Amino acid sequence: ALATVLPSPGKETPREPLVALPGLWAPSSRRGGCIVSLAGEGLELSWRWLVEWTGIGEGFARCVKKVYYSGSTGHQEVDVVELCGLGKALVIDGKVQSSISDEYWYHEALVHPPLLVHECPRRVLVIGGGEGATLREVLKHRCVEEAVMVDLDETIVELAEKYLEEWHQGSFHDPRTKIIYSDGRKFLERVEPGSFDAVILDLVDPLKGTPAVYLYTVEFYRLVARSLRPGGVVVTQATSPTYTPRVFAAIRNTLARVFSKTSAYTTFVRSYNGLWGFVAASDKRSPGEMGAEEVRARIAERIRGGQGALRFYSPETHVWMFSLPLPLRKVLEETGEYSSDENPVYVPV
Repeated sequence: ALATVLPSPGKETPREPLVALPGLWAPSSRRGGCIVSLAGEGLELSWRWLVEWTGIGEGFARCVKKVYYSGSTGHQEVDVVELCGLGKALVIDGKVQSSISDEYWYHEALVHPPLLVHECPRRVLVIGGGEGATLREVLKHRCVEEAVMVDLDETIVELAEKYLEEWHQGSFHDPRTKIIYSDGRKFLERVEPGSFDAVILDLVDPLKGTPAVYLYTVEFYRLVARSLRPGGVVVTQATSPTYTPRVFAAIRNTLARVFSKTSAYTTFVRSYNGLWGFVAASDKRSPGEMGAEEVRARIAERIRGGQGALRFYSPETHVWMFSLPLPLRKVLEETGEYSSDENPVYVPV
């Protein structure tokens, strides 16, 4: 995942690596690297870069200031690095999963709307979320008596324990926490029906050709529904509504084939290079039905420390997240596709 500027997928590798700067293209000036001085600034840029592709011929490049860890877990390629502009970050298979600069924008958006719309979620399942930040937010809720985190990759949790304390803040060792290392889908196939009040799916993207595509299908969501108690709620990350709007809409459509109420919503995450999508679903009530005053009252009543315990989510933020712009509403209205085991949807890169 760490490199100089890489060739775009499907394109011929240039003879020399190039560094993209505002108004400047410069060839590599040192053996195997990209050390470039900005004219008039006297500033040297690092030769170590992370390039994250968002599409064919399109991507984001960030210099790497420090490497805490870089290697393979046996399941995925993992880097814990300090990135220019973002600070410390977790990168899996070349994609930024979260950074210290704005991880709470994502994790608070993922967790609090579904848990607050539920009457009182006592037992919560988190699938994925190896950094521990999703768990951290779940445990802020007074109702929660047990939080079960299921993650395939034990090494990710070990790396989080060592390098990402700002994320988990001790949540792995909370007495209400139970960690199970397992494939999330296989876990749901074995679990007793009606085991949980809420299921939070903090998953990697459904990349083409990876097992993750089968964590976004109608068959998988039926397993989720089976695991929920009456009135239960599920939420999933739903990829980028701007880079992959068809996938965003298909995830909503897939959940709508299993649950009677769905709510698609978004937030901005700089680490993900733009808007990011979520979909919550239930057979009782969706979080999009809550107004600002109800959210305000539930934060005060249900979250330890109230609004002061939150850095991103608020009543006003809640209303904003569920107020989708017209282009996204049109995508949701016009897309009929859904995901199945036989024909899973996926993001291309």
